[in-house]
This record gives sequence, C-alpha cells and structure tokens, in this order.
Amino acid sequence: MYNKILYTLLMVLLIGCSSCNNGNTASKCSKSIIGFATDTLSIDHISNKNISISVQNENVMLFNGGKENSISLSLLDIIRKCKDKNETALRALKNNNVLQIKVVVENEIDTAYNYNISPYYEEDAIFSILGQCAPLLSKFSNPTQTVDIKKWLFRKKEYLDDVNIHLLRGLVNQLSKTNTIEYVTNSTIPVIHGFSGLKYKVNSSIVADYYVLYACSSAKEIEEFVEDIISNDFDLCSKVLGGGMDCYRKSNSNGYKCICLVAINNDWRYKIQPLGLVAIDNLAPNEGENINDKSIISFGNEIRIKIPPKKPLIYGQCNVYVADWDGNGLECNVSLHISYNGDVQKVIVSREGILAKWLSTKQFIFDLTKEKNPLQATVNMHLEDGDNFIPVTIVDNHGNEKKEKLKIRARFVRTDT
Repeated sequence: MYNKILYTLLMVLLIGCSSCNNGNTASKCSKSIIGFATDTLSIDHISNKNISISVQNENVMLFNGGKENSISLSLLDIIRKCKDKNETALRALKNNNVLQIKVVVENEIDTAYNYNISPYYEEDAIFSILGQCAPLLSKFSNPTQTVDIKKWLFRKKEYLDDVNIHLLRGLVNQLSKTNTIEYVTNSTIPVIHGFSGLKYKVNSSIVADYYVLYACSSAKEIEEFVEDIISNDFDLCSKVLGGGMDCYRKSNSNGYKCICLVAINNDWRYKIQPLGLVAIDNLAPNEGENINDKSIISFGNEIRIKIPPKKPLIYGQCNVYVADWDGNGLECNVSLHISYNGDVQKVIVSREGILAKWLSTKQFIFDLTKEKNPLQATVNMHLEDGDNFIPVTIVDNHGNEKKEKLKIRARFVRTDT
C-alpha cells in the first residue's frame, strides 16, 4: 500500500515537472529573477512574459521576452532612453544624482533600483581652423549649451547657482551621450564658388605622416579621395600642419560641405577630423536637386555634423509664365506669373529683335527679395503675330544665372470700321 502511494506521488510530480518543461508553459512555471549589478540589469526566466521598465515614472521600455530565457541590459542605456533629458537630469540633481529604475515582470515581480548617474564633461579636443568657413566644435563643448539650460530653467522658474548649473549640464551630457560624436557651429556658413585662392590655417593633435584638407559630405567621398591620394604618392599632402593649406573637393560638387583634416600614415591608415562648414553654390535656379533641407552630414555611424537651421539658401526654383494678357494691335498688356523659392533673387525679362526698339524699356527687372511669392505683374510689350520668344534670366543670391525663353503666342484680329 505504501509503495502504491509513493508511486502515485512520484508520477504526479513527474507529470507536473513535465508540464513545466513543455513549450510555452515553461515560462509560466518558472518565476523570473531580477538582478542589479553596478551598471547592469539582468532578468532570468522571461520567456513569453511582458516586461516594462521605467525611469522616474517615465515608461522607457515595454517588450515581451519571446523565446529568450534571459536578458542583460546596461542601466546607463536604460536611463538614456528618457525623452526629456533636461527634466530627467534636474530630477537626478535634486536627488543627489540618483534616478530610480523600476522593473515589472507581468504580475510576478515589481522592483526598483536607485542608479547613481555621473556627470559627463568632454575633454577639450585640440583642433582649430582659420579661414573662410564656419568653425566646428563638439556638441558637448558648445558654450551655448549653458545658455540654453539657463533659459530652460528660467522658464520653469527654477533657480540654480553656477555650480549646480555646471553639474546639471554634465548630467544632461551623460543622458544625451551616444557612440556618435556630434559637431555644431555657432558661426555663419559662408557661400563660396570654390577654393581657388583660399588658404586655411589648421591645428590638430592628430599625429600622422601626411595631412590634407578635403571638403565633402559623406564617408564614401573621403574613402575615394584617400584612395586617389595614396595611389598618387601623397602628392597633394603636407607633412606638417600650419598656415597656407589648400582645400580640395570633388570636381563640380556643390552643396553644404564639411572641411575635414585627413591624416594619413605611410601604412595607409587614416583618420579624419571635421573642422568647418562651407556652402558651395555654382547651381543656377532650377538646376540640381533641392538641398536646402539638408540638416546633417554623416561620416558613417561615428561622426555627425549638424548644419544650423539658419543656413544660407543655395538652391532655388523659379517659374515664369504668362497668366493672361490682352492688347490692341501690337502693343499688349502681358500678365506675368512668377512663382519662386529658395535663394532666387531676381527675374529679368528682356526684349530683343526688331520690336524691342519700339519700347523705351529694354528690360523688366523684378526684385523678388522685396516681393511675396507668387508675384503677378503686368508689363507692356510689343508682340508679333504668332509665337514670341521672350528672353528670361533668373538670378540667385550668389550670381548664378539660368537663361530661358518664355513663349507668348499672339493672335491679332483686325476689323475695318
């Protein structure tokens, strides 16, 4: 009898263990285990369980464990998922640099951990450029960051002394830090047509065998340029940094460019240091693609340059056509419709041919910087019967011109009275 009872109990136990190791049921039978290390959150037995993680009551992660049995997450990466960096940093500052991380695994576990966040201040990098460009600096060393934080605190009616503002800035830096180095500029980006006649004075802590300046907007351009430099025995390079350095660019390239110091060693390894921004404009209106909306220049995942919102416009579009017109005989009132955007400055409508001499005005000039888009204007023209081709010149802010012909078809009906 005793053996039968023992046998029955063993069978029940085996069946129970079997059910807890069968498919999706296994995760429900094993209670999750949460562990916190210095900078790591680990959760075991999470298969098919819903997990939520919050920082200071802000939900930053919500996911299902799926088929994974355990996960390990960086606590620093978790707190960096907070959307409002300033607000989160201020809360940490008021709590002795501590942020609370809360982890909930379904209805099993609800636990919290106090994470001590350290401020981050970037070491001063040694690089500079003098010449026609907008010099760059690291985002975390930008002096306007302190100004922006003070403005934000004032709007919140939160007073902090200079010591705590400096500490708050460091906490914001830590929350905003990624693996990508970001550069910004506080200067106005100059518009140039090319680098002919321009020289730059450069300083950098990078040690290399050869140095050269290159203006570009992608890592691919740099790779191709370095290939050309190496294959031509470094003929464009200098062996020392200083004044009087030339800058090169891809032939016929236009747009917002970052001047980079390219430092190359004899073994072909190279590094780049972004130095400054320029805008190269040789495009007449209506040519090329619209690049006015470009806000970022990226060199892979490691380096990113932010183009300021108040950048000079270097692309424009303009369309001139006849909206309506009427007249008596050869002299007609012609209504012109001009729609434009970007860096378009003016439109010149010219008269040529035998009929032009009948008008004292040989050109009609429309200064679009003083007008609203679209512009409608009526001009008086002498036209020939049939198709009239009127020369139109569209000029942008940097002297680039687009010439085209505006076709005006005239049909004159005369009756004897």
